[in-house]
Amino acid sequence: MKLLKYVFALFILPGMISCKKQVPENPTFDVQTAQQEYKVGDSILFSISGYADNISFYSGEAGKEYRYKDRIESTDSKLNLNISTQVLYGAQSNNLHLMYSTDFGNLYTPEGIKAATWTDITSKFTLSTAAAGAVGAVTSSGDIDIADLPVSGKPIYFAWKYTNEASISAAVGARTWRIPVFNLSNKTPSGSLASIASVTTAGWLAVDVENPVNKWTIQSTTPFLFFTPASTLLPSEDWAITRALFPNAVTPDVGTGIKDYLKKMNNYKYAYKSPGTYTITFVANNVNNKGLKEVIKELNITIKP
Repeated sequence: MKLLKYVFALFILPGMISCKKQVPENPTFDVQTAQQEYKVGDSILFSISGYADNISFYSGEAGKEYRYKDRIESTDSKLNLNISTQVLYGAQSNNLHLMYSTDFGNLYTPEGIKAATWTDITSKFTLSTAAAGAVGAVTSSGDIDIADLPVSGKPIYFAWKYTNEASISAAVGARTWRIPVFNLSNKTPSGSLASIASVTTAGWLAVDVENPVNKWTIQSTTPFLFFTPASTLLPSEDWAITRALFPNAVTPDVGTGIKDYLKKMNNYKYAYKSPGTYTITFVANNVNNKGLKEVIKELNITIKP
């Protein structure tokens, strides 16, 4: 019986000790490099000492910067909108207006439009022109900087608002407008372009406010978006509104896991493909069901051509 109790105690004691385990200790992790300057393509050895359960590596390159690990919005890029328009026939002026809103409630009805705050930004762009009854040329506005329009944490909506006054005949009435191009993009500091929406992907929805005979046409072939008034004798107001757009939304930067609890501690090697000065971050932690202890180590290195 005594032997049985002794054997039982041998099995129970480790469990009791484990149950008493408190929050983890601080990692003793440290990291160094032999020098602070390297060349493109060099295999940089990061000498690791001490211990940590888990280690993540942020190289400091775009998309891999520790300082942006929690970032979901960015204003580092330049927001551009490029449109092309074409006016045809008719005689009335000021039929077409480009609007935007940051508080539109996603209700594509006349009431939903009225409840939102809309700002006219037509003057920022160059629209097509033509003499009365003539066919104007397709006119591009070029890239227009609209980085001041978005509001942090809110979507932005763009809309084409078409209006015309009553007329005595089609010849002196409202004009036809075509929108072959609507390109919203972010230009990064490096000069690359990231498309946010185009005339075919902006999710246009047509809303009739006045004179139901007239409506925006949205189709998958050229011209993709256009307004041809079926009746110009009566006043008309019609909108084509985009889906909710988030031009400043970004994916948080992420690190590379170079060690987890089951791996042995090893040195780490990495090579850079582009010259520059990089802030490298190692995040090391010890963790259990009682908590987490973390150590962050930063290194600055210069990569030469």
